[in-house]
Amino acid sequence: MTGSASDLAHRLGDHAEAVCREYLSNGHRSGNHWIVGDVRNTRGRSMHVRLKANAKGPAGKWVEYVAPGIMLRASDGAWFWRRSTAFAQHNLSAREVG
Repeated sequence: MTGSASDLAHRLGDHAEAVCREYLSNGHRSGNHWIVGDVRNTRGRSMHVRLKANAKGPAGKWVEYVAPGIMLRASDGAWFWRRSTAFAQHNLSAREVG
């Protein structure tokens, strides 16, 4: 196999939906994005993968969204601590992959 990582990224982007269907099968298509929980293929809506290139960037680019205002509420006491710890671990592990 020859070619650069950039070539591979472009080829994967050309088939972004097929790649998502195979490796992120717990997600679904919504408009121009594939929506799934995270890079580990968990169910959810935090990660969006662009399926077609547009003015904002290439196909295959992904972003993971987190809503801290919903996840982190100080009034929830111990629940707050468990969720904030999970939140931090989730984001640290996502950065290692992405």
